[in-house]
This record gives sequence, C-alpha cells and structure tokens, in this order.
Amino acid sequence: MRLLVTLCAVALTVAAASSAALNPVRATMATSSTKPLVDTPWRYTVVVKNRAGRPLAAKMRLQILLGTTVVGCWKGTAMTACSGANAGTWISFKGRRTGVLTWPAQSAGVTLTFQAIVVAGTRSLRLRAPVTVQLP
Repeated sequence: MRLLVTLCAVALTVAAASSAALNPVRATMATSSTKPLVDTPWRYTVVVKNRAGRPLAAKMRLQILLGTTVVGCWKGTAMTACSGANAGTWISFKGRRTGVLTWPAQSAGVTLTFQAIVVAGTRSLRLRAPVTVQLP
C-alpha cells in the first residue's frame, strides 16, 4: 500500500511537471527608468507569452513595496496607499499591458520596488523593478 501511494505521488508530480513544460508562461516587465522624476509620467510594460511567443490572457496586480511591505497598489484607476499581500485590483489583459504612473513627492529619495503579480492559466509570477524616485 505504501508503495502504491508513493508511485501515485511520483506520477502526479511527473504529470504536473510535464504539463508545465508543455505550456510555460513567459512574463517580462520593462520600465522607462529606475530613477523616475516626481510628477513626471513613468511608463511600465508587462508582456505575457507562451513558449511559442503567442500572447496569453492574464491578469495582474500592481503594487509598490518598501522592503517587503506593500505600501501602495493599483485600485480602479490609480495607485493608492494600501497594505497587505493581496492588496490591489486585478487588471485583465492579453499579451501586453502598458501603463503610465506619476510618482508623488513623498516617495522621493526612498528605495522602492514596483511589483506586478501576474497570473496566466495556473501560473503565478512576480515581476519586480527597483525604483528610486528623484526630485526634478
């Protein structure tokens, strides 16, 4: 009985690994700068594709981290102060999402991390970019 349970567990692990290998998700994030200026438009782009390079349907949450703590997130139409790992509104897109943010003066000089939590199919990925906001 113990051998049967072990064999089933191994078979499920191999099956899961095989399906992940057959349908990998590739996600990337690019930003216009790691040192954006206060009150100046700052662009980000998230791209999600399969192994063949075809765009995938996905959703993402955008968050701003101070160290490992969420201090800001996308809610509805803008970044707002918030907290918690699950904070923020899901943004649905297919293949590519580009957006523009403006950083407030209160973030100047602070080392932050801009994070996109991307979910495509059964995969969840965290994309991060360091940001240190500068005064103009």
